[in-house]
Amino acid sequence: MTDVKPYLQRMVDRFADPGVQKSLAGFSKTLQFRFTDTKEDWLIKTFDGKQATMQQETIEKPDVLITTSTDVLAGVMDKKINGMTAYMQRKIQTKGAMEDLMKLQKLML
Repeated sequence: MTDVKPYLQRMVDRFADPGVQKSLAGFSKTLQFRFTDTKEDWLIKTFDGKQATMQQETIEKPDVLITTSTDVLAGVMDKKINGMTAYMQRKIQTKGAMEDLMKLQKLML
């Protein structure tokens, strides 16, 4: 098991990047990360693509739900695991609009 908090914080911190802000303009969503190995849920709330908050919380209807293990998320973000391969092998499962999922790649990669 990997401590995912630093990895999630890296996603939140990317909102300070002007390039990320430009590509995510208007992106105000709730992103629920559910980790199968730690049984933890973390929520990232984005605001107009310019800022985000993170907290350990579960909500009933997030805009995007990502279910994976802590090691897979860490591997994808450290570029040790190919995110698309992990998705195709169902190591990462998602629910949400495809457009939102594509934007999420900008935060993870």
